Amino acid sequence: MSDKSISLNASDVGRMIEKAAAVLPNTPIGELVGDAARTVLEQTGLGDKVNKLISSESAPNIDGAVAMPMSGEQSCDMLYPGDIIGIKRPLGYEHFAVYAGNRRVIHFAAENGDFGDPYIHEAPMSDFLDGQSDFFVLDFSCAHLDTSFDTASLPNDALPRIYSAEETLRRARSVTGLNEHGFNTRYDLVSNNCEHFAIWCKTGQIRSYQVGRFLDGILR
Repeated sequence: MSDKSISLNASDVGRMIEKAAAVLPNTPIGELVGDAARTVLEQTGLGDKVNKLISSESAPNIDGAVAMPMSGEQSCDMLYPGDIIGIKRPLGYEHFAVYAGNRRVIHFAAENGDFGDPYIHEAPMSDFLDGQSDFFVLDFSCAHLDTSFDTASLPNDALPRIYSAEETLRRARSVTGLNEHGFNTRYDLVSNNCEHFAIWCKTGQIRSYQVGRFLDGILR
């Protein structure tokens, strides 16, 4: 395995995705970058590192969270501050945020889109929708946390749990303020993206299931 470190520049990735989309607008993002990503992952050893991170026993799976479809800003009247919401972009990936109430969200994104220079901030719901109408809210009421592993060595904040909507929002706001839990605010497409942030706010676990699905597909 190579010892070379790799820095994924979100701005460069965003430009590459946009350029590819302009040429092949109906092609899923996984097919667009699959061959190139597979080559990079295999030659650098990054795939093994990321796969180990995603499958780590210190980050249990959350099974049973249900995506409930919503449409339009008017649907915000049915949301609770602290709900985790997501939206599937035309390029095939999903963007996530914490609903902050009053038709505002807290998300890991750039000022004018998902990519560019992402940072965690509060923004209008319209920024999250970005011209789209259909989105979803994750219902964790029937979710199951896998606690079959040894939690003795984990810090209290990393123990598996599902936080209330109020606590979820408080955690999200803490990152934009004093960041008392020390969440990493440096964006990384693979290890610290918008989904990692949203899931961490709800569960304390830094996980991205779409990254896991993507890597599982190209590493097979």
